[in-house]
Amino acid sequence: MIISGVASSYACAEDSSTKVDVETYGQINLGYMNGNAAGGSESYIVDNDNSASRVGAKLSGYVDELGVTVGAHVELEYQQNASNVVKPEARSADGEFNERHLNLFVQGGFGKVSLGQGDGAANGNVERDLSGTSVVSFANPALVGGALAFIDNATGDELALKSAMSDQDFESRYSRLRYDAPSVGPVSLAVSQGVKDNSDVTEVGARVSVPFVGKLVAGLGYSIKDVGGATGDVTTAGGSVSWLSSAGVSITGAYSRVGDDEASNPDSDFYLVKLGYKVGKHAFDVHYAEAADRAAEGDSAETKGVGYVYAPVKWLDVYAGYNIHSLDRRSGDYDDVKTLLLGTRVKF
Repeated sequence: MIISGVASSYACAEDSSTKVDVETYGQINLGYMNGNAAGGSESYIVDNDNSASRVGAKLSGYVDELGVTVGAHVELEYQQNASNVVKPEARSADGEFNERHLNLFVQGGFGKVSLGQGDGAANGNVERDLSGTSVVSFANPALVGGALAFIDNATGDELALKSAMSDQDFESRYSRLRYDAPSVGPVSLAVSQGVKDNSDVTEVGARVSVPFVGKLVAGLGYSIKDVGGATGDVTTAGGSVSWLSSAGVSITGAYSRVGDDEASNPDSDFYLVKLGYKVGKHAFDVHYAEAADRAAEGDSAETKGVGYVYAPVKWLDVYAGYNIHSLDRRSGDYDDVKTLLLGTRVKF
């Protein structure tokens, strides 16, 4: 998530040395999407789910008596015509506010403890990316056009793109207790435990960022979601690494694997490779992703695509991207799904 905002402070009347810092921020991210599948070609005005429109605020203040910083984080998402929801028979979708973050935290020499709705300890660790194109070429290809369907030429059977393709990036955000340990050199560690969809979730995550003829970042994670019944525990393991050279060339790779206790339900794998180039205010990429056995055993969903982002100033991104999605299944002949996205993100 990219955050930009205006910092302000409020001084208590009794003690001018005590203050609460308030950082507000937000973004609007809209685009034109064309989706082409067996059912035909349709155009949509969408909110880009790669980085949805949102508003938020962070509050923090130092408590001298305790020697810690105490704060809160609230963030709400608002999407009208989300790019992963619209489809030919429903080209518009009403917007509504959804909570992304609503939590309290305390931070000091011991690290940071957060309580409430927010990121799990491993969230984003399959999505580390220095290419500069994630607003249009995100690690999860199904966030743009995800409701569009692969259609079997012979039978007319349909399977939504988002059912067959996902980067499987852990459990995202939920109500949790999270602990971030103090960094050890370039390495940061976190653990969280909470509840999502009425199921217990436990996550651990690690991140590293180091200079390496430019910059190298990586993330690893593991999560367990106790669904119960025949499914039992759903486990996710994976990570990503991204290198941006001093010459502007970037290489990014990601992998994740999801499994559970149900013998008839195959484990699913996700792979991503991405080659990028940044020069001045421009960023380009080509990428390939594959999700195996996600909807059914033997399935292979593939995405091949390109992306471009122009960032003339810090608060503005103008972008274009094109993806071809295909589904290979043991039975059936499914037409490709193709998406074109042109858009603008304004941050404030």
